[in-house]
Amino acid sequence: MKFLLLALTLLLPTSQVWADAPAKPIEEMVHYDVVANPVNINAAPGEVVVQELFSFNCGHCEHFEPSVQSWLKNKPAYVRFERIEVAFHPGWVPLSKAYYALKQLGKADALTPAIFHAVHQEHRPLNTPELIADFVASQGVEREAFLKAYNGFVVDADVRRGVQLARQYGVQGVPAIVVQGKYRTEGNMAGGNNKMLDVADALAARVVAESTGNIAK
Repeated sequence: MKFLLLALTLLLPTSQVWADAPAKPIEEMVHYDVVANPVNINAAPGEVVVQELFSFNCGHCEHFEPSVQSWLKNKPAYVRFERIEVAFHPGWVPLSKAYYALKQLGKADALTPAIFHAVHQEHRPLNTPELIADFVASQGVEREAFLKAYNGFVVDADVRRGVQLARQYGVQGVPAIVVQGKYRTEGNMAGGNNKMLDVADALAARVVAESTGNIAK
């Protein structure tokens, strides 16, 4: 029987073997850090907010995007995903404003993959309001509505908030993940950028356990 079980195991795809293996527990200061000055997140009862801090100008973020899209299809129902575009450099501001303008118009989620592709695969110079407006218009967004949002004070405030949140979370590079405003993980901690999503799932489960009193805070 032992030989049969071994043979069956060897016939299984490697991915299935790993899928059936128990997940390793995550450790503070190894896989994640506790934010020194946590942010009070507006979450519904039982809801956990997972934030991705990113930039359209970041090549690592572009490489991470397919994993994010896959994770979004299978994330726990109690998780609400939110992106925070961070303009670490003055040259990153135009695309940061573009993200928040599209978010205001309800188009950010749909166009995020297209913008990443245009910037990093097609090498389009999307660095002025006019060039960005032309691009989003080609994707079905009303050009004048986009420019009105782009040039509005709300978008300027969103860009400032993105930078402020990154500082408060202690994020010095993107992509990074923050769970419920108090747990932060980055690629070098998680074991690679794609592994951040596994850590995020574990931290989200931890937040739920904390809220029900099933784990020590």
